[in-house]
Amino acid sequence: MRKFIFINMLVLLSVILAACGSAATPAETTSSKQVNIAVSTNPNPAMQGDMELALIITDANGSPIEGAKVDVSVDHTDMTGMGMSGLATEQGGGKYSIKANFSMSGNWTMTVYVRKGELDYKEDIRLSVQ
Repeated sequence: MRKFIFINMLVLLSVILAACGSAATPAETTSSKQVNIAVSTNPNPAMQGDMELALIITDANGSPIEGAKVDVSVDHTDMTGMGMSGLATEQGGGKYSIKANFSMSGNWTMTVYVRKGELDYKEDIRLSVQ
């Protein structure tokens, strides 16, 4: 009986030690996206009517992308055919802006195309308008 208890204690101790062992260090994560786009609106939050969409565009390393052609199109997700598009104006330091008029509140999808030299990038961004 003592041998049985000793073996059970040994197994239990092994399980506890394994559970308390050091966890694997998580791998360092880096963005696999070649372009990062941060969007802000003026007014904020986005409201129905005239508004400015400001885009901060950076590369995978966080450096601003300057001198790019930035096309923006916006479509209402619930109303087919309700949308607008245009070319954003460069403001410097990777910032681009475009004026928009949102004729109705709801969910919109903004598609941003960034083109510069060999770079040809497209991203869809959700936008909620109040």
